[in-house]
Amino acid sequence: MRVARASALALGLLGLVFLVLFLRTYFFAPPHAATPEQPMFARQNGSLVLRDGSPLQKRLVVAPVSLSHDTAGVALPAQVVALPDHQVNVLAPATGRIMSVAVQLGQHVSRGQVLATIAASDLDQAWADDRRARAALDFSKRAYDRARGVLAAGGNAVKDLESARNDLAQAEAEALRTHQRLQVLGARSDYAAQGQVPLVSPVDGVVSATNMAVGQNITDSTAIQMTLLDLSSVWVAAAVPESRMSDITGGATLDVTFPALPGQTCSGPVATRDPALKPDTRRLNVYVVCPNTEGLLRPGMFASANLGVSENDVVRVPKSALLMNNDQVSVFVEVAPGTFRRREVIINYDEGDDVLVLSGLSAGERVVTSGAILLNDD
Repeated sequence: MRVARASALALGLLGLVFLVLFLRTYFFAPPHAATPEQPMFARQNGSLVLRDGSPLQKRLVVAPVSLSHDTAGVALPAQVVALPDHQVNVLAPATGRIMSVAVQLGQHVSRGQVLATIAASDLDQAWADDRRARAALDFSKRAYDRARGVLAAGGNAVKDLESARNDLAQAEAEALRTHQRLQVLGARSDYAAQGQVPLVSPVDGVVSATNMAVGQNITDSTAIQMTLLDLSSVWVAAAVPESRMSDITGGATLDVTFPALPGQTCSGPVATRDPALKPDTRRLNVYVVCPNTEGLLRPGMFASANLGVSENDVVRVPKSALLMNNDQVSVFVEVAPGTFRRREVIINYDEGDDVLVLSGLSAGERVVTSGAILLNDD
């Protein structure tokens, strides 16, 4: 028993020794010396030079800087207004009592449509003058023909023919005057029997204002009875602040949207502008003509306009080329094949994939547009 116990103890001690040697070998042995990796680039006079065979050569994308024609946008408040030459004030052709009104406010009317009828005493006098003038003209024509025939037969003097010719000329002038008077009054034969004169629309448009009512007496022929608007095309007036007046050049354009009409847009060059600023807002109205074939655009409707101002050619780079370090923005410029130098730039933050470079880069220079972060060792 003692021999067996001694053998077991010896085997245990031997196993413990092997365990200690194993742990010392794998966990406490000094590490092997690591082979240092070669750097991917080296510094030379403030530049980064890629070594031959560097993996960065395949991961860097370098592109030249080019100029682009830029158009700046200025958001402006705007409003729909009627074209001045598409607004017609309708006057009564004669004084008298209003017998009927055939249209109402907001109604579409056509050129030549009867708007109202007026019982005008002037019309009766005009018809009577015209009948007398036509009768006198007929008599003068017959008298002239008779005098010419008598003179040809030798039974009349030349002065009698000249007198007949003078009477004929006067009769023709009077007949023309009375006929034109009827036209001014708007007289029509189908209304003459009732002694009425129709008020006729001179344009296609919409009744925007009316002062007429049945039974009303018109005593002033210069008073406005109706106002018609031709809304086949309208103006959009955009208010430009005084500080941006210099941006309104021959190439300025307006892009208009209408909050009340989603999807409705209008674009075009600035057609004209007001000669003076509005004293209360210190803004200048500029106008763009918008077609309105469907009649959806009405005067007074609010709009939003974007004034496109053509600017000089500018330098743009992709946002992927930018490196941010606190408030500093920089890019890597390729000064020689495989040699790059960091350069700080000033940019204008904007939406989109590219940014406007205000200073620091020139057209033709080559910048790292992708993978620049791999050179950023600061």
